[in-house]
Amino acid sequence: MAKTFRIINRRDLLTGEKKAVLFAYGADAQSEEKVLSRLNASRKQGEDILFDFCFGGKMQMHLLPGLSEQTVRELSRFRYHTAYAVCKKTAKGEDVLYLSLLKDSALRFRASIPAAVLTAKGKSVANPNYFVKELKLCL
Repeated sequence: MAKTFRIINRRDLLTGEKKAVLFAYGADAQSEEKVLSRLNASRKQGEDILFDFCFGGKMQMHLLPGLSEQTVRELSRFRYHTAYAVCKKTAKGEDVLYLSLLKDSALRFRASIPAAVLTAKGKSVANPNYFVKELKLCL
């Protein structure tokens, strides 16, 4: 897709861990600041010392490979409220590696990462450090 989205992280103020919770479509600094101020204002009293919201990286939205250009343009017209992110656990939370509109595409991307599959006792198992997470759109 032709759209770029920002990942919104929930930052734990005690430990410094960041976890992806939402994604937003904002092209300018003013709209990004408005989204962050609204999210931080929505915290209940007492939660403001526990966590806050901050922006992570910018990500392109991905679709299944092999779709025609016309289909991609048609899908780009609509605003989708759910996306799927392939995340990797790190020492300070998690990093978003891939953002996809379809869960199937996110699962395929995770399966294509060599480190996402471990071999234990002759069997291939999924690495728990790589996972697919559902993110909601924040307007």
